[in-house]
Amino acid sequence: MREIMRSLLSANLTVTGILMFIGSLIVFTGSVYLINSTNLGRRLGFLITGAATFGWGVINSILFILYAPRGPKPADIEGLNAFEIRVLPITFMVASLILFIMFLLALNRFEEEQLEEEAS
Repeated sequence: MREIMRSLLSANLTVTGILMFIGSLIVFTGSVYLINSTNLGRRLGFLITGAATFGWGVINSILFILYAPRGPKPADIEGLNAFEIRVLPITFMVASLILFIMFLLALNRFEEEQLEEEAS
């Protein structure tokens, strides 16, 4: 089994990169969720972890849109102009912003439910 996995991962670097990216996201968000859920509870930990992750995604993509790429001029990168290079980060920023707002609304609803439970 080890030889099969080694040959699959070394044969295609794109597949290796995608698998490592997915694995790193799972480890990063999973560890943050684990710590938050033990301290805050499952539901609140999930909401805070989601809001933090997508908020970080928005900030990271804004910085990429503004300051990247450094080095060669954008016109010299495989025939892409400055806007075409930033299409993926803009898309990621919009999607992250939508999910961030959704998590904030869910956090607001959770807080209102907690206040209603305390009042009754």
